[in-house]
Amino acid sequence: MRFTAIDTSAWEELKKSIEELALCMREEFGTKPEVPDLLHNGDVCRILNISKRTLQHYRDTSVLPFIQIGHKCYYKREDVEALLEKSNRKIQ
Repeated sequence: MRFTAIDTSAWEELKKSIEELALCMREEFGTKPEVPDLLHNGDVCRILNISKRTLQHYRDTSVLPFIQIGHKCYYKREDVEALLEKSNRKIQ
């Protein structure tokens, strides 16, 4: 491992430059986009109390929207909650 000593004023100047660069990047590209809370098959089956086959049927019939990444399916939490809310209204 190598250590390099630098002058305090050079360090402060470097920090200031990095902070200015970070500010420019935030202004140019904005803040980090909000990533949806994704659930996998097992989570959705537990939340909805359904089998994997029923979940497959929901995907096939577009009852529940999904995102496929590679060979895995993911579901937005708000979509699952909306389906749960919708099914609760039908029961009552």
